[in-house]
Amino acid sequence: MGLALEKLPDWPAAMNRDYAMAYTGVSTDQMREWERAAKVRFRPRGPRGAMLALRSDLDAALADLFGSEGKGGIEL
Repeated sequence: MGLALEKLPDWPAAMNRDYAMAYTGVSTDQMREWERAAKVRFRPRGPRGAMLALRSDLDAALADLFGSEGKGGIEL
């Protein structure tokens, strides 16, 4: 079930909002919450000033979301 590993995309080190949403799979509301909490910041860094967020920030926000229950995350 799911995609084979070789079929998954190679995600860039920084992503625009559409790629970040696809990468994380979170809702628009969750992404906005991360931005309000300064966990994820979109900065004008890409071609023609495209707003990009670092993949490492997205990974950290996901880890916090799905981390231990003691830290407010969801225990799987």
